[in-house]
Parts: sequence; structure tokens; C-alpha cells
Amino acid sequence: MTELSVVVPTFNRAEAVRACLDALRRQTAPPTTFEVIVVDDGSTDATPSLLESYDAPFRLRVVRQENRGAAAARNRGIALATGPVVLFLDDDIVADEELVAEHLRAQRERPLVGLGSLRLQRAGRDGGLVRHFAAWWDDHYRRLATGELEADFWACYSGNLSAPTAALRDAGGFDETFRRSDDVELGYRLTRAGLPIAYLPRASAEQRYLKGFRGVVGDFDAAGESAPALLRKHPEVGTYRPFGDFTQGTARTILLRRLLLAVHAPTWPLGLVDPLLARRPPARVYRFLQLYCFWRGMRRADRDTWLRLTRAPVILMYHAVGEPASRFIVSPRRLQRQLDWIRRRGYRVVHLDELVQAREEGRLPAARTLVLTFDDAYAEVGSLVAPLLRERGQTATVFVPTGAVGDANRWDDAPPLQGRPMLGWEELRALREQGIVIGAHTVTHPSLPALEPAEVERELVESREQLAVELGAPPRHFAYPHGKRSPPVLEAAARHFASACGIDPGSNGPAVPLNDLRRLEVRGTRRLLRFAIELWLGRPLTDTS
Repeated sequence: MTELSVVVPTFNRAEAVRACLDALRRQTAPPTTFEVIVVDDGSTDATPSLLESYDAPFRLRVVRQENRGAAAARNRGIALATGPVVLFLDDDIVADEELVAEHLRAQRERPLVGLGSLRLQRAGRDGGLVRHFAAWWDDHYRRLATGELEADFWACYSGNLSAPTAALRDAGGFDETFRRSDDVELGYRLTRAGLPIAYLPRASAEQRYLKGFRGVVGDFDAAGESAPALLRKHPEVGTYRPFGDFTQGTARTILLRRLLLAVHAPTWPLGLVDPLLARRPPARVYRFLQLYCFWRGMRRADRDTWLRLTRAPVILMYHAVGEPASRFIVSPRRLQRQLDWIRRRGYRVVHLDELVQAREEGRLPAARTLVLTFDDAYAEVGSLVAPLLRERGQTATVFVPTGAVGDANRWDDAPPLQGRPMLGWEELRALREQGIVIGAHTVTHPSLPALEPAEVERELVESREQLAVELGAPPRHFAYPHGKRSPPVLEAAARHFASACGIDPGSNGPAVPLNDLRRLEVRGTRRLLRFAIELWLGRPLTDTS
């Protein structure tokens, strides 16, 4: 009885597919329990004659089609499979003797997506990039084996993967429009359909890896080229890196990435020295290369999506406006110049409501979206800031510590903010009428992680209720006092507010949680050039985290 159908797509790899079939001859699983379906994707070498004459102890079925790609070949195999389980093997995979038996064992226990283990057999003299990739590959499977890495759809590589035939057909098989990542995308759909994913360390095999520097770079590029299609089909995958977080890394790394993307820098110069780096591959250089290629590949495929992700929303954080200028106080003249720069450079200034709504609807905000926020609701927000915003058709979000409304800053124990006057309720109502969003900033402006859970709850709930009573509607947004938060505080904020802002720098792509939004602090001592550069980067130039 056929329990499993092995599907092997092949194209112009006669010797490789022979080795693949020879390994299947040596399986410990009885040959009566599985069949092998080889889909020849229009080969022009000796593959057709080899397959026609191959003598197998298992049922071997060969089908030939015009060249349409590996995804189409696998789909043809799914359609032809007679076993209740399909096992996908690439034609350059040499299976260990237990591979089929292990997939069968796992699938007999319960329907699942089975991830087999793959070792790389490098061929020829390797450069630094191939050795770096091989080291990453080995570590990836080591972490799966130890449980350090969860087996999820990102690990669904079709080189050694099994799943129930009915589930594959119900899901529609592989998406043939994808140049790359079609296996990951299918894995995602299978998990959405309720199939668990399990790593099967004993279902192991060896892959003969023939790629060099250009081949690996091409794979990096192809991953980026497939990303927009994956995001359009499943917007929620934007919550994963690198899709939804362009500003990961240090400020220096982001600056270099932006500059190289701006000048369309080629990768061949690194390829020239790559052979010299084989002895001690520089991991940081190659990790940078991978992300650079990912983003340039995305730009080639879909410039609009690329712009929306690389120029993801930035939230500026201001405190006070006045004289003399200091870290927390921006002079009115400097603020005016910054707002004019924002307008000239085409930034789209929105309030947090609009940003959060886009995220909740699974939309990517427009490139160069900007949110202005003012913490602590100092009196000059009404007298100085609001008129400047109105003149330029801009808006902002103001975070209010409700226990100090109409009073002054009593939480700072030193100048320049200590004792600074704050807005009253009438002024806050007037700002709200002008389109400025009012958010909560607790009652007493404490460091929330230092409080007991009940006190944290009180600070959040009472500030929300006070604003609802005084302004006629509960606030949807919150800012953590001093930027301090902890996992319990983050969870509390998520229960009561649509968004919450910290003070970690960076842009806010879809991978950044709504209850821990990033903000770029605008320091009053920054000149306009520095302000412009940091706005372009999405983080301070001096950041080294």
C-alpha cells in the first residue's frame, strides 16, 4: 500500500537526479510503502533518457512538462500523488537511509508539516560568503534540534518537506507566481489551515551545494524580489523581520545601507575579494550584504512597497518649546525651521489615529509619513506650537499627565523642566477642537515598571477616564513616562489603548508592536542639518545600540 508519494522536480540535472533516486533505493522503509514521482520540467540534457531507463524497486512515475519552474513541477506531482502524504525532495538531495521512514512515522502519528534536516556538501573552492552561508545553515538546523529555534513556516524549505496530500490540494499547492519563497508561503498557508509544524531531525539528507558568490547573492536578491508579493497576499507577515523593520541595526549600519541603496551600489567589488575571505569569513559584512540585497531586490520588484517600508513612519518626540534651548527645550525659531523643512521635503504629517488605523487595516502607510508628539502638555503647546502647526496645515498628538493639568511639572527634581507650567482643561479642549489628538501619559508621571501591578492599572485607567470625562471621549493613545516599560506594563497598555509610545529610536514598520512604538527624540540643541539627517535615518546619529 502506498502511504507516501515522493515528488522530485528536476531540470537539466541528470547526474544529480540519478544520485537522488539511488539514495531512495537504499531507504529502510519498504519500497511498497512509497512511490516516487519525478516531474521533468522540460530538461534538454540526458535527464529524459536516464529516467526512462531507470530501474527502481519502488513505483517510479515520470512525467514530462514544458519548462514552467519548480513550483509548477511540484504542483504537478501533488496532482498525481496517490499516497495520503507527499514528501518533497529537490533533485540535488541525497537522502539518508531513514528519511522516508521518519517522515512516515511522524505523519502516521498526526497530520503535520514535517521539516527534515539538510546538510550542505560544498563543492569546489569556497569563498567567504559560501562558508558564511554554510555556517549559518548548520547553526539553523542545530537550533531547530535543540529547541532554541521554533519550527515555523519560515523554515519550510521544500528540499525536504512532507505534508498531507489533501491539505496541499485544499491549500492550492505552491504559488507559481513566486520566483522564490513559494515554499515558505505555502508553509504559512498550511499553518493557517491548522497544521502544526514539526522538525524531524532523523529525516536527514545531504544537499550538494554548487553555488558560489554570485549564486548566493542572487538568492538574497530573489528573496527581496518575492517579498512584495508575499506581503500583498499575506499583509500580516509584515510583522516579521526584515520585512517590517528597515531600521534594525546601529545608526551607522542604517546610514551605510541607505547610502548604498541610494547610489545603487553593485556587489561585484566584494565578490572580487570574497575568495580572500574564505579563511575567516567576516560575519557582519555578509549579514549586511544579505540585508542590502534583500532591500535592493524588493526595490526592483515593487518600488512603492519598498518606499513604504524603507521610509516607514517616524514619530518625533518633543517636550518643551521656549528659551533657552536645551536637550528638552526646542526654541520657537528652531521648531519653525524644522516644521518648514518637513513641509518642503514632502513629509506627510498625520496624527496617531491615522497611523494606527492603517496598521489595524493591514495597510502600509505612505512613504515619509510623520507623526509629531509632545509629551507632558506644557502650556506653550497651546500658545506657540498650535499656531505654527495651523499655519502649515500640520497636526500633532499631545500626551497629558492628567494629575498635573492646569498645574506644573512636579515630577522632575531639577531644571529646566521642573515647575514648568502645563495646559489646563479648557486649553486642551481647544486643541482637540483644532484637530490635535490628546493622549494619556498616566496621572502622576511615575516610572511604571517600579510600581505594583495594581498601581500600574490605576495610573492607566484613571488617566484614561479623566480624559474621557473632560474631553468627551476616551483617549486611544498612550506614552510611557520616561519611556520606561516592562512586559507587564506593555501588556497593560495594550489592554487599554490602541497604541503606546516608548522612546526607543527607529522608524515604525509593521514589525514594530503598536504597544511599543518607537520615537525619535528631537533635542533642542540639534541644528537643522543634524535634524534632517536623523529624520532621514529614523534615529540619532550617535545611537550605537
